Parts: sequence; C-alpha cells; structure tokens
Amino acid sequence: MKKIILVLAVIFTVSFVFTSCKSDKKEEKKEQITSDKKQNVEKVKYQCPMKCEKEKTYDKEGKCPVCEMKLREKVAENHEGHNH
Repeated sequence: MKKIILVLAVIFTVSFVFTSCKSDKKEEKKEQITSDKKQNVEKVKYQCPMKCEKEKTYDKEGKCPVCEMKLREKVAENHEGHNH
C-alpha cells in the first residue's frame, strides 16, 4: 500500500512540474506576440490610392481631403538590417 501511495505522489509531482513549466513558456510566447503586434500597429499609415498629395500619409483611416477617396493602409517599410 505504501508503494502505491509513493508512486502516485511521484506521478502527481512530476505531472505538476511539467504542467507549470509549460504555462510559463506559453506566457513568454504571448508577451512576445503582443509586443510584435504593437510594433506592427505603430507602423501602419494610411495613404490616398490616387496619391493626390504624393507620398503624404495619415495616422488614421478616413478620406483623402483632395479627392475624398477612402485612404488605404500603407505599412511603413522597415529598413533595419539593410545595407545601402
């Protein structure tokens, strides 16, 4: 009877340790994903599809003040790591 209790206690302890370690890794991944999304959101700009004002961009959605077309998303280009 003591052996069964000891085996069950070891199994419970081992499963508890593995379960708690997995949740820590998931939290780290979630934090990394949310920080990546924040960086992408900060880079989103809006621009007129007709380029009435050349390369002028806006921070929010809306209409072009010149032609009143709906502004489209333009993701800012990331030049990190590029050698020109």
